[in-house]
Formats: sequence, C-alpha cells, structure tokens
Amino acid sequence: MLDVKNSTEYEKVAQQVYQAILATTEVETIEVIHNVQITGRSGVAHQIDVYWRYLKDGIEHQVLVECKYYQSKIDLIHARNLLGLLTDIPNSQGVLLTTVGFQRGVVNLCKFYGISLKRLRDPQGSDWDGFIQKVEIEGILNKTDYVDFSLAIDGKDAESVATLAGDNTISIDSLEMLFQDGAVSPVPAVTWLDRNVPFDESQVGKPLSITLTPASIYIVLQSGQRGKIHTLDVQYVHSSRTLNFSFDAMDLVRGVLEDFNTKAIEHTLHH
Repeated sequence: MLDVKNSTEYEKVAQQVYQAILATTEVETIEVIHNVQITGRSGVAHQIDVYWRYLKDGIEHQVLVECKYYQSKIDLIHARNLLGLLTDIPNSQGVLLTTVGFQRGVVNLCKFYGISLKRLRDPQGSDWDGFIQKVEIEGILNKTDYVDFSLAIDGKDAESVATLAGDNTISIDSLEMLFQDGAVSPVPAVTWLDRNVPFDESQVGKPLSITLTPASIYIVLQSGQRGKIHTLDVQYVHSSRTLNFSFDAMDLVRGVLEDFNTKAIEHTLHH
C-alpha cells in the first residue's frame, strides 16, 4: 500500500518510483529532485513536485512531474497549469500524476499537447490476473540427528592398509569429515548419511542404530589419505515437524504506476 497521509508524502513516493524506473532505463540520469524551483524563460520561478533531468544520445531532457494527491478526478485547471510550465520551461516534458483519474477535458487536452497522464495507486487484486498472487504451502520436515557413529576399515584394501598402517578400526567423535564414493567428489559425512540412513516415521523420537556395509565408500582424512569403509555403525534419532507457509505478492508491492490511457502497468514499487 502507498500508505501516504498528504500531498508531500505522495510526491516523495513518486520521486522513489521515478528513481527506480530510471535505474533500469538506458539513459544517464543527472538528478531526480523533489520540490524544486525552476526558473522559466519568463524569469518566473516555478515549483515542480518531481523534477528529473537525464541525458539520452547526448541530449539533455527534463521531465516535470506534477503530483495530485486527490480523492476525485483531476479537473482541467491542473492540465492548463502544467501546460503553462512546459511553455515557459524549454525542452521539457510533462507528466500529470494522480491517484484516481482525470476528467474528459484533461484527457483531450493532454493528448493533444503530448502530456503523459499517470496513476500512482495502491496495488489491487486484478494486477495479478494471469499470475499467481497467493501461495500456501503445507508440508512435513523430516530430520535425522546423528548422535554418534564408528566405522571399521577394510583391511584387505591396499590403499587403506597404506593409510592406516594395519590399524583397521577408527573411533569417530565428529561428523566434520568427508566420505568419497570411488572417484566422485567427496561429500560431508552427514550428507552421505542422509542419503543412506532410511527415515522411518514410526520411529520418530526414539534412539535408533543401524550398521551399514557400503560397497566402495572411503573416509577422507585431513591429510588427504583415504581408508575404505567396511562397516559403519550409526546411532541416530529421527524428528519431524509440520511447516505452514503462505505468501501474498500484494504484501511486497507498495504502489503501482499505471498509464491512465492504456491501463498498462509501467512500474511496481516494492517495499
């Protein structure tokens, strides 16, 4: 939601919108200013709600954005006032920005003189027509905590014998080690255990143990040497909890900039 209380706050939101738009366009922005005085050819200083100067193809342009935080349609006097500013400030483009809309005379006058009519409004459900606005997910997160494990090394494996010098039993106090399946890249021990220790929903919360006899798994020591695992005794506990997650895209959008004539959404301002 825009969540503005007065015209000044509305103008500052408009400034944020145009700054965000300019960050994605192929122009060189010189400045985007809120509430600035610009002196015209007549020598009269004009107050501009949002003033944007930029370069495109080496030519400087300036856009005068007049913001009208009204609860009713904008009448013709505001279009005439902006037309006067454009006449007095050379090489300028005009944007008339409001919350609701414009009277017929405003639309006709601005179309003739090339003044853009925009709405900066709250997001609404129809903005997501054809898209997913709300997502609700409910699921179960299953987790296994490994209390301890120990392994026996294959004493007939030549690489293991060379690594351990005949000691075929290792007691493991930490899971901060790597397991390697042949020549495949090593993975953390916990990752390998998650893939190979079956999860049993009927045993959640109970202390469990299992003996695994992998075909060709090696433990990789800190030295880089390996030992082929013959058996692996694991002590573990299962846990399970329900997850509920909901997401509404409306909550992420603060305001919507819409072309009044085409109804095309030109930008969404996010929180």
